[in-house]
Amino acid sequence: AARGELPPPRLEKVRLPEEEGGSEALCLLPAGASRAPWTLKIHGGPHSASLDSWSVEVALLLASGVCVIQPNYRGSIGFGDDFCAALPGHVGEMDVGDCVALTRASLAQLDESLDPARGGAYGGSHGGFLTAWLLGCEERALYSCGVLWNPVVDLPAMLGTTDIPEWVSAEGLQGDAAGADATWPVGAEDLLELHRRSPLSVIDRVEAPALMLLGAADQRVPHKQGRSWVSALQQVRQRKGAPADVTALEFPGEGHAIASLEGNAHAQQSAVAWLVERLRGESNAS
Repeated sequence: AARGELPPPRLEKVRLPEEEGGSEALCLLPAGASRAPWTLKIHGGPHSASLDSWSVEVALLLASGVCVIQPNYRGSIGFGDDFCAALPGHVGEMDVGDCVALTRASLAQLDESLDPARGGAYGGSHGGFLTAWLLGCEERALYSCGVLWNPVVDLPAMLGTTDIPEWVSAEGLQGDAAGADATWPVGAEDLLELHRRSPLSVIDRVEAPALMLLGAADQRVPHKQGRSWVSALQQVRQRKGAPADVTALEFPGEGHAIASLEGNAHAQQSAVAWLVERLRGESNAS
């Protein structure tokens, strides 16, 4: 019944040229959106996909007047084997570049609907990895805030703590999407390469406000990943003489999905409310 009461959003597709990788984004806009705030909502996996399907979080954001851009960067499924297989060995580079390019293309194509000054990023797992990267990348000014849900932030540290260490090698070094050709065990040079591909390597550039959501019993991406990012950000900002604008919520007993009814509702509502509060400020557009 609640779904029927929500006004249908406008759906637009944004696609990059084939010579730039051919990635695509689904852009959902509330009816009548004009220079509205937006968030880049990034799927995890990375071999998954953003779909035009029901999502509580997306519905809440749209009902609050926030547009949602859902990128399908290279590595996503549903676009052919070559598209999916392009990413392993290039995380922290190809996927980040696609997200930035799709953001810019969406702002250009939907310039009357989206306010370029009021945008954020939100993702979980590998989507959190990408959110952390976007907050610290060269194009970080595009994103005024970010929500990270059980994010991967330190690939070398993941090797000895995650329940799928072969994923780290396959995605961060050279392998296929299934991990069959993963380099194992890794050597010293491999660890340096994994660090270079980790968003923790650009933590000194992060200035935007951030919300961290962590499942304390997560075995896929242990909560120490998110904790280390928060701690590093606080230390870096302290050295620069400015406090870190970061909030962390940890859910006892929860795993990667924060899947309990109470925990999941709390996490989703916290993420949406936090984003809406920071994105619905006065527009700076002239």
